[in-house]
Formats: sequence, structure tokens, C-alpha cells
Amino acid sequence: MSKTIKMVLPINGKVLPLSDVNDYLFNKKIMGEGAAIEPIDGNVLSPIDGKIVLIYKTNHAVAVENEDGIKVLIHVGLDSAKLEGKGFALYVKVGDNVKAGDKILSFDRELLEKNASITTPVVITNSERVKNYDVDYSVKAAGKEFAQFSID
Repeated sequence: MSKTIKMVLPINGKVLPLSDVNDYLFNKKIMGEGAAIEPIDGNVLSPIDGKIVLIYKTNHAVAVENEDGIKVLIHVGLDSAKLEGKGFALYVKVGDNVKAGDKILSFDRELLEKNASITTPVVITNSERVKNYDVDYSVKAAGKEFAQFSID
């Protein structure tokens, strides 16, 4: 029996297909199925209910795993690791439980835009488990449902 999982938009902004991302690992879906966001602000929400399972040491990327083992990575910006954490603030730590829509991270959008791309991929890193992935590209408000998919 398949189960439908819904994700909320983690950042206010324009939703783009991964094929529009100027990064090989994301646009070829090597990192997983998903979408990208052109942020209009710097607040990042959890896209799903789950547990924080990964925070990159430079604080630019966070992964959340739900109860079904689906892992969603939010990678704020491209080449943003070179900022070495400058301009990023965490509101969670590894092991914390979060609900979809909880604030998990914030970033200085202007600082990021001056030093890297602000395009933010949101990918399911174990997307081999995902079927019927569907994105609503018209959603622009953080916390609103923007994607859903099925798993067995």
C-alpha cells in the first residue's frame, strides 16, 4: 500500500525545476529528486515532519528525515559553503524533532547573494524510494504545500 507524503515550501520565493539549477549534482538529480527555490527572504522552515539528521559544518545545509526514512536536504545557495558559516543561524541541532513549517535556519540573503548563488535546492536524497513526485510551481509562500510524492 502506498503512502502519500506532502512537503511544505521551506522558504518564501519562486519554485523552479531542478533542471534550472546551475549545478551539475542538482540539475542532473544526482543528489535526488526535488525542486529549487529563488528565495525572497532568509528564513528556512522544515519541509516535513521529522528529525534533523544532518547539519553541514558551514550551516548552509540541513537534512530532515521523516518516520518513513525519507530524507529531505535543504541546501541554501550554491557555492555557499565558501562562506564558512558566516551569515547563517541555526535554530536546531542534530537529533531535534521538527514539524513541517518549524523554523530551522536563517541566512543573510544579501550576504549570500553577494558571494554565491541564492538558488536553494530542496531534494529527497533517497529518492529511489519515491514515486509520482509532483511539484506545484505556483506556490510562493513558505509553509504552504508545494510538493507531494508516494512511497511504498
